Amino acid sequence: TTTAANGEAATFGFEIVDDTGTPVTAFDELHTRPLHLIVLSRNMVDYLHLHPTMDDRGHWTVELPPLSPGSYRVFADFQPTGSANLTLGADVFVPGDPPAVTIPEPSTVTTADGYTVTMDGTPATGSSELSFTVEVDGKVVQTEPYLGAAGHLVAIRNGDLAYLHVHPHDGGTSAVVFTAEIPSAGTYRLFFDYSHNGTVRTASFTVDVATGSAADTMTTHQEGH
Repeated sequence: TTTAANGEAATFGFEIVDDTGTPVTAFDELHTRPLHLIVLSRNMVDYLHLHPTMDDRGHWTVELPPLSPGSYRVFADFQPTGSANLTLGADVFVPGDPPAVTIPEPSTVTTADGYTVTMDGTPATGSSELSFTVEVDGKVVQTEPYLGAAGHLVAIRNGDLAYLHVHPHDGGTSAVVFTAEIPSAGTYRLFFDYSHNGTVRTASFTVDVATGSAADTMTTHQEGH
């Protein structure tokens, strides 16, 4: 599928094929799912983490919520059985005039929907340790298991949309800690997915790796949306 309806929920479909053009049907699970689909608007603000389902012919489908007009990049993150973890990207277009949206300015704290998320650590090229603390009403809360982990972190570089999916260290602290291998300097968007009280939320940050500063906006979505 290369287009989606403006302002309407839509079914997005795709296949993953091998070098002979045959649909691949055997996948290993990565964090409880055979495939993770990340949807990001070209303005680097609208973000979704979805989990499509596959039929026995290797055709994947997922329901997209209503999307604003503009261009979107979708990333399929998966591991075919017997192969390495791979990520493939494609473009999806929603007709209409895109809204005037800019990437948020730097900040290490975001507050929305009663939740405050604080990011600690200095993003830099190479290996960077980043931790995220979630608070409600001024009290730090422990995130709930989501896809087999305390949280998930997706990093996408502004411009060429280079993609990185990072999984956290084992638990033991109230903060969710990641070690990210950032390939080069530039502006990145970080999307921290976490669950609390049965709802999955996303805290998003803009990071200037050259200076190690960060910025955020926050969106909320229900699991499966």
